[in-house]
Amino acid sequence: MKARYNTKCPACDDLIRVGREIVKDSQDRWVHKHCADDTEDLP
Repeated sequence: MKARYNTKCPACDDLIRVGREIVKDSQDRWVHKHCADDTEDLP
């Protein structure tokens, strides 16, 4: 999913900008796609 709002990633404390790919992590928080601890979607 793409971010609709600017916010801060709780995993890395970096800014999540509008349009960036985000996913929910195992703690049900929205994080950058590359910060997610769930690697199920990776090839």
